[in-house]
Amino acid sequence: MRRYTKLSTLELSHFQEILKFFFAQCDKVNIYFPNATSGALSEELTSFKNKFLEATHIIEESEELGSLEETLEEKEGFSMVIASLTSEVKDLLLEMKPELRLSLGLIAGEKVLFYLGDEDECVIEANENSEIFNSPLFESFQII
Repeated sequence: MRRYTKLSTLELSHFQEILKFFFAQCDKVNIYFPNATSGALSEELTSFKNKFLEATHIIEESEELGSLEETLEEKEGFSMVIASLTSEVKDLLLEMKPELRLSLGLIAGEKVLFYLGDEDECVIEANENSEIFNSPLFESFQII
């Protein structure tokens, strides 16, 4: 079952509570960074990407970063990074501004439970009888 809401309808504190909820269940994050940025949020996006790569310790090895960007291009114009949800990464995601509109997924094992899309979508995917849907955090989410 999938449930959906627009990210822009969530208060920042509500969004952060949702992230914390999924941090307790997930062990990895996948995130797509645009290869080129422009516009008002360009500098913030570049700064967030650099902080994220530092938190995952990928940036420490420039050869590794170069090969990573070559091999992990899943969507044209974007590089995907998969990282463990360490405390550093969790803190960074909690500080992330939703206006950056980054596509990311929180992963439990091999399944993406929570997904943010770059077009304002916020999706939860779990079994219909999952306890996830019992949480009052998701009352505003619609079944899709």
